[in-house]
Amino acid sequence: MLQGPTRAGLVLAAIVLSPFSVPAFAQSYPTKPIEINITYGAGGGVDLNFRAFAPFLEKELGQPVVIVNRGGAGGVTGWTFIARAKPDGYSLGNYNLPALSANYATGALPFDPVEKLQYLGQIAFDPVVVAVSGKSQFKTIADAVEFMKKNPGGLSYAATGIVSSDALTAKSIEVAAGVKFRIVNFDSGKEAITAALGGHVDAVGLTVSEAMPYVKDGSLRVIGVGGDQRDPQMPDTPTFKEQGFEIQFNGSARGVTIAAGAPPEVLEKLRAAVKKIATSPGYPEKAKELGLAAVYAAPEEVEKTIAGQIEWLKANLKR
Repeated sequence: MLQGPTRAGLVLAAIVLSPFSVPAFAQSYPTKPIEINITYGAGGGVDLNFRAFAPFLEKELGQPVVIVNRGGAGGVTGWTFIARAKPDGYSLGNYNLPALSANYATGALPFDPVEKLQYLGQIAFDPVVVAVSGKSQFKTIADAVEFMKKNPGGLSYAATGIVSSDALTAKSIEVAAGVKFRIVNFDSGKEAITAALGGHVDAVGLTVSEAMPYVKDGSLRVIGVGGDQRDPQMPDTPTFKEQGFEIQFNGSARGVTIAAGAPPEVLEKLRAAVKKIATSPGYPEKAKELGLAAVYAAPEEVEKTIAGQIEWLKANLKR
């Protein structure tokens, strides 16, 4: 018959060896390669951003991190895949704001991104800008707004679809200033830029990283930039806020997400890794090479932002 101490020892051993032991699971994760599913095609700005981020996450977690491109339908294809993936910490994804919020607000995304995704933290922010040809009469967004008030519908603006950051920049200005752009949609950002360079449209919506090559050679002039402070890459360009326009969408925010339901210990480890990478030397310098600022935002802040964006979009997109 088993003696008391021996029985107790066996019970303790059973608990330690149990597959349901949470501490053991937490310590073992990750044990295999991790995917980051990118909702856009290879070679684009988002793809390049996460390819710069991946080696740092790989080093932090001690496992290979593989980029998998799942582009299509403006990001909807990829986000749907991410939301349906097993939330075990091995299938992560990117989020882009306001694109994610806008796809849900317009009905293109078949699930609520606050309910079906959990956020690991923001890793980059790319301020939006409105740019015009270097030969344009407009020097500031205030000039453009004044023109639109005197000439309703008379200022053409190149965009790439209703949920794109360029279109949402225009919508933000319209609501803030009480004016209306004449939107001209193009299939790609490259075509929109070409139209602005050639004088076929009066203005184009871009981000700082997209605009900088053309600003440097003088072919485009930025007349307003998003954010509370001037962008260090274009310190002479006043923000929209400085010019008296409090706009809803000030830039493209990028971060990491996972399907809802991840084990708390895995979630905690991933969130800690994302925060450390985004706020420590190394990755921020790589992001800067891409024209991006490594601006961290905590998961709860990201969720709050998404909820606020969805509310604003539902109220204003049809105006």
